[in-house]
Amino acid sequence: MRSPYHRLAGVLASLAVALAACSGDTAEPRADAPASDGSILTSFDRLTLAPGGRASFRASVVDANARLSSAGLAFASRVPAVARVSAMNGRALVQGVSAGMTWVVVRSAAASDSVQVIVQ
Repeated sequence: MRSPYHRLAGVLASLAVALAACSGDTAEPRADAPASDGSILTSFDRLTLAPGGRASFRASVVDANARLSSAGLAFASRVPAVARVSAMNGRALVQGVSAGMTWVVVRSAAASDSVQVIVQ
């Protein structure tokens, strides 16, 4: 029987591969973000808001040793006319501005992931 640690390592490795495959954004990450060879994990992959509505999500970097950190993460909306984002300590606050769809990109020095935002 495999130990729980082997199962956890397998799940985290699979998650890291899946998350890395989700990002196609090629913009440069922030220079002040920490070096990491991990992936980014977000609490949601999609948010649906009304104009003026707000929602939040958390993001963390999962490093090679399966440790979570929110240090050095940068958050940006690809279309601020649809949704704006502000963030602190790994928690993003998203506000719907006008009807449409955009992505909030979460970036570290070595990885990025996105959360789809639909404003309707």
